[in-house]
Amino acid sequence: MKRLCALLFSILLHFTANAQDVKEISRTWTSFSQSIEVEVATDSIKRFKIVAFAKVDTNDEQAWAGIWARVDNKPGQGRGFFDNMGNRPIKLNEWKSYEVQGIIDDKSAELNFGVICSYNGKFFFDKFEVYIEDDHGFFQPVEIHNPSFESEVSNRAITGWNYGVGSGDGTLVREFSAKSSNDSIDGNFSVLIEGKGISEKVGSIEAVFPNIGIAITIIFILIVVLSLLTYTYSTSDEKQSVLSSIGFRFSFIYFLLFIFFQNNGAYPFFNYLAKIPLEWMQSFAPWFGEQVLGIPFRVNTSPNGSGDTGYDYLVILIIFSLALLGTIIWSIIDRRQNSYTKLYYWLTTAMRFYVGLMLINYGLSKVIQLQFPEPNFYRLLQPYGESSPMGLAWTFLGFSKGYNMFMGIAEVLAGLLLFRRTLTLGAIITLMTTMNVMAVNYFFDVPVKILSTHLVVMTLFLLAKDFRKVMQFLLTNNPVNELVIIARPKLEKGVDISLKVFKGLVIVYALGYGFYRVLESQKIYGTDLPKPPLYGVYEVADFVVNGDTLTNYKSPKLWKNIRFEREGMVQIEKMNKQREVYNIELDTLKQKIRFMSMSGGNAESFDFNYSKTDNTLDFNFIVKNDTIIGTTKKLGKDKFLLVNRGFNWISEYPYNR
Repeated sequence: MKRLCALLFSILLHFTANAQDVKEISRTWTSFSQSIEVEVATDSIKRFKIVAFAKVDTNDEQAWAGIWARVDNKPGQGRGFFDNMGNRPIKLNEWKSYEVQGIIDDKSAELNFGVICSYNGKFFFDKFEVYIEDDHGFFQPVEIHNPSFESEVSNRAITGWNYGVGSGDGTLVREFSAKSSNDSIDGNFSVLIEGKGISEKVGSIEAVFPNIGIAITIIFILIVVLSLLTYTYSTSDEKQSVLSSIGFRFSFIYFLLFIFFQNNGAYPFFNYLAKIPLEWMQSFAPWFGEQVLGIPFRVNTSPNGSGDTGYDYLVILIIFSLALLGTIIWSIIDRRQNSYTKLYYWLTTAMRFYVGLMLINYGLSKVIQLQFPEPNFYRLLQPYGESSPMGLAWTFLGFSKGYNMFMGIAEVLAGLLLFRRTLTLGAIITLMTTMNVMAVNYFFDVPVKILSTHLVVMTLFLLAKDFRKVMQFLLTNNPVNELVIIARPKLEKGVDISLKVFKGLVIVYALGYGFYRVLESQKIYGTDLPKPPLYGVYEVADFVVNGDTLTNYKSPKLWKNIRFEREGMVQIEKMNKQREVYNIELDTLKQKIRFMSMSGGNAESFDFNYSKTDNTLDFNFIVKNDTIIGTTKKLGKDKFLLVNRGFNWISEYPYNR
């Protein structure tokens, strides 16, 4: 066993030593940026603006550029402003000044700003300026590094600027180069970003391997078959056959590697402890994809909320291959060994805590209805046909608080896996739970297929030791012997006590801190989020511009509804389906709202005067020299059938609407 571990470590060390140190990926866009810390007094709001010159020289219809800004809030304070000019892209081949305006407040921690370039072409940028409002309402310039790019670009390095979308990103994109250009608007140089050879296939593994779904299915089936070869040999007094020994060796290597490299926060603080090996994998997996699989681009390893990225599947293929190789080597070196009682205990312990803690975490977020929040106004107003399958699933599951609690309790019961005596009962419940989760992820295209599949497979592995007895109990009248309790190795007294204390601390942390965390998160993202004074949807009945009532539904000026759902923010939906988002300062005494553009576009800041009754909100404001007057009718959530239908014991007719 020692020789096997040494050999596997040597192989891993060789792989990681040859992996690239530079974080370089392939995709259709690139960005570079700067960051500055911001501090605003309590309950204060200040405006900022980013101004820069840009032009685009391209024959690619998909090519565009933008100036962007993003406000990162303090931990636990939600999201801040963001605008990347995606709704008004830069495509002109002439120097022109562009501007992004937003706001910062006492929640804000950092202001990030930069450029974005997409697809093929030459993208020129020059003369960046940053302004932040002072206490008197005047914009004051903020000093930034190399604003006019007078320091020449060398080896793609832009002095004072970072590649990516944040100070800690540093992502280089292979398809884009950078150099200084004499074509400038200020000083001697501008910066020129050039994109070449970019197509829809860049960054898409499915485009390179159209039948990848078949390969993934085969790998998953092989994982199930190979792991379950060990299922009849779980007790301490049985010797394993050749096949069961092979199955166990594969399971031991594969599942421990999966738990290590796809931990997903199951073990407390694990990502901090395993930081260096995880970074090794993030270097090696893209190299493996390019050099071994022939993927014509470097796979992106940055997290984005999806658990089914190309990088994630590369990791699965790598650890599956290592498990096969390790099984072969182990079987040759250790071919006379036919019992792995101690290793089986430690493997199942790692699996029990991985599945149990993972589902406790997910379960608590459902009990508190945080993962699937109740449908917001956007969802209630959105046509079914315009929602994604995942969006539809989130609306369906979030509709019922009771069903959320039911799902959450079922998932929290995976805590039974943490105790050997309740393992079989916990595995039966958890198998049903995880299979339901896996079905939703597969059939509603939720990008957590890898994790949910492995939760099912691990639960099957844990249940397999008693599978025959469970089936005998359920399907026959024959008496069933006592269930198998996995034998625990004998340990020294001090070690035994330490492990029990550690187990208790982990369980208390998972339940105690987990419950506290979701309660606190509910105040930021969930149902306990403070509601604004004008909470509701206001459906626009009349919209008069300069004395003329707008009736042209294609007009970019005509509003459809106004949505007040979060403190300090309002969303405007127009008849042409465009949306504009504003930060607001509300003065209920003067019945005045200061609208400050958050989504950019053609939106501008303006003062919105209103008069309100219980069911109406009339308004007037001046923007871009247009005087606008409107009337609205209030729609609360109780006006929507999905919300007000409620529960009915007696239904004389089906109410399927």
